[in-house]
Amino acid sequence: MRIDVSDIKQETGLHKKIDLSVSLEPIEFGGQEARFDRPFTGTAEIWNLGKRLLVQASLTGEAELSCSRCLGRYMEPLEVSFDEEFVEGEPGEGDPAVQEDEDTGRTVSFYTGDEIDLTDPLRDNILLALPMKPLCSEDCKGLCPRCGANLNEGPCACDRTDEHVDPRLAVLKDLLRKPDSQS
Repeated sequence: MRIDVSDIKQETGLHKKIDLSVSLEPIEFGGQEARFDRPFTGTAEIWNLGKRLLVQASLTGEAELSCSRCLGRYMEPLEVSFDEEFVEGEPGEGDPAVQEDEDTGRTVSFYTGDEIDLTDPLRDNILLALPMKPLCSEDCKGLCPRCGANLNEGPCACDRTDEHVDPRLAVLKDLLRKPDSQS
């Protein structure tokens, strides 16, 4: 998403507000696919701070993710807001497009001409807003470890009794028994 800044880049103190609409392609995220069926929408304000432009953006949208416990697909609402500074010019050859400013220690991006490209900062901040462990709900029961049934839909039909305990872990069930107890 490119934004024309020719109207504010000539004079310090000028600013403008724009509406944003960002569509993202599906992205592999943590071994699964995150899909974005509808665009993220919001606003951005751009200020001319003299030698740099400051962009403050805020967006809302949703991502379709797979639950970490039950593997079901669900929609995760997301709210994203960020600040990004842009300096006119190009990074040196072999340098990254985003660098730390030697004067302020803040991270800055580069732009040339009369447009700044918000594509990477928007995408990066949306990805940072995705949950590390996606859950369809806090009380998701997940899948049965024996038969794989979704426990959110009801109890499974498999026989989950103590006789099917992994033999390597069988000695652990005796840890909680009292020494004088026979059970």
